[in-house]
Amino acid sequence: MARLFACIISARIKRAREVLLSVAREFSYSIETMNDGILFDVSGLERLVGDRDTIAKKIMERLRQHNTAGSVAVEETIYSACLLARQHGGSVSTVQSSDSFARLPLSDLPIEQDTLNVFNDLGVRNVEDLLAIPQDELINRYGNGFREVVDVIEQKSQSMLVPNVKDQYVIWKYDLDTTVQNFEQLIFLLNHGLEKLFTEIDNYGLSTEQLDIKFTLRDRSTKSYAIKTSFPTLERSFWLKLVNLRISLDPPEADISAVRVTAHFTKPRPSQRGLYAVSRPEPESLLLTVNKLKKLVGEDNVGLPVIRDQRLAEPFILNSEVLPKGIESIKTENISPRPPALAFTFYRPPQRAEVVYRDGRLVFIRTRYFDGYVTEYSGVWRGNSTWWDRLWKTQEWDVEIENRGIYRLAKANKEWFLIGEYD
Repeated sequence: MARLFACIISARIKRAREVLLSVAREFSYSIETMNDGILFDVSGLERLVGDRDTIAKKIMERLRQHNTAGSVAVEETIYSACLLARQHGGSVSTVQSSDSFARLPLSDLPIEQDTLNVFNDLGVRNVEDLLAIPQDELINRYGNGFREVVDVIEQKSQSMLVPNVKDQYVIWKYDLDTTVQNFEQLIFLLNHGLEKLFTEIDNYGLSTEQLDIKFTLRDRSTKSYAIKTSFPTLERSFWLKLVNLRISLDPPEADISAVRVTAHFTKPRPSQRGLYAVSRPEPESLLLTVNKLKKLVGEDNVGLPVIRDQRLAEPFILNSEVLPKGIESIKTENISPRPPALAFTFYRPPQRAEVVYRDGRLVFIRTRYFDGYVTEYSGVWRGNSTWWDRLWKTQEWDVEIENRGIYRLAKANKEWFLIGEYD
């Protein structure tokens, strides 16, 4: 099957570049941008669209739908397609037919001016006239360097298309005929959109871990969502469930009239996590479970604890945007074991306590659950990182209770509490 290349030349390439890229993507995945236009491979479209002139007309139809002027040509070689498309400089919308190539002036070809003057005196002014001269005689007369010109006029040029468009995302959008009240009514439509998006991403050999969804509402306002995962995946059913859970936490305020989905590219996830990796549930299942919990108890109450470098009543926050990362450890002689981590469990609410102290020392602690003598303790701490914001009057100690464990003891307004314990 012969190769076919399409070229679009536009006089306003700086303004129209994104439009030209959008049109080219509808016909090809192999695209090269040039200073004055765009070149792309349309080989194989003959069976789907028609001959080269029909393909060129289809491309022109898409340009006109975007109200963009440009000159379009489809040829078997890159050089021929570019020569034809550049005839009018892209200032007017034209389709250059294959027959037009024979009428190209010789001044458009890589021929020296002295040679052009000779051809002009002989009445040889276009490609058709030059083709009438035996090609071997032209090469013998003007040297082996003239073979490049011969290859061009015989459309045998071997120049290659060099794809240089590195997209970071793909977009799918849809305008509804009538507005819908809630997102659940768009699930079927979104499923179709994600299928097209993920097919295109898969053709690039990539994956995605972020979808940006933008709704246009009836009152012309917009509602946007950035939905991220900590791993790349193209599993459509997983994304549909995740999107549905995320939007149900913060639904749009008005009826939806249009939807736009942007999928950001990322490298695909390796199919094998490691030869010695421990089997564990797929991350899709974990993320869906986490989002179901967010919907049940509130988004701010589910997340990965992050220690704050401050002395506060609760010196941690919950990061709801990330998931815990599993650590596969292989014990060898060259790898030192991980140091033990000290964990702390906060009581909610804190447990009331009775404290016995003598001569300024903590002696005995009693709660409704247990009691015991204090064997060791450290404190007292009164510092507060946000002293300028609110007064923190709590005093704290770390205490070890005989045969029980280590706890955090606090005193506030002459009342005693156990606010948590060390694990």
